[in-house]
Amino acid sequence: MSNDYLPTKSNLIKLQNSLKITKQGSELLERKKLILTKQLEKYVEKEKKLKMQISEMMDIGKKLIRNANIDIGIDNLTNIANGVKIDNYIDIKNITVMGTEIPSAVHKSEIVKRNYGFYNTTNTVDEAIFKFNEIQEKLIELAILENTITRLEKNIEKVRKRSNALKNIIIPENEKNISNIMDELLEREREEFSRLKIVKKKINY
Repeated sequence: MSNDYLPTKSNLIKLQNSLKITKQGSELLERKKLILTKQLEKYVEKEKKLKMQISEMMDIGKKLIRNANIDIGIDNLTNIANGVKIDNYIDIKNITVMGTEIPSAVHKSEIVKRNYGFYNTTNTVDEAIFKFNEIQEKLIELAILENTITRLEKNIEKVRKRSNALKNIIIPENEKNISNIMDELLEREREEFSRLKIVKKKINY
């Protein structure tokens, strides 16, 4: 048997203090889980709206591509598409929410420069290129959101496991040990009281 569980008053006080701290830790973990869950719900809702927005933008982009294809032909359009170069700068920084690192990106894209002449092209070509440049911006935003959601889900699961371990294993075990020690100490007191009564009775005789 561990010395911590020997039926002594000092061990009783130690276990009672430990139980108090453990219960406080359990409450903090529950609070943390609640905050992270609310954050997760916010990001999931944002992700849902962003996906709908990207889907609508893709529909417009596809129509523009079809129109551009009709206007200048698939070969010319392919050559223009292959020659489009966009220099992007993405700086990923992390912010911390309740111990969870959440990525935050600063994305700077340079203005799309024409690599083709006006001859044999139409406004539809320009519109298609700029539309897909906008879609690229949204896809980067979506990737960051999905990464954030994954991190939050993993951290919530970790907090849930730790909280359950405290509530279902550690706290009940501490309470049981405290109860056992208190019962043992009480029994000792009764025995001591009975012994003293016997001694006192013998002295009186």
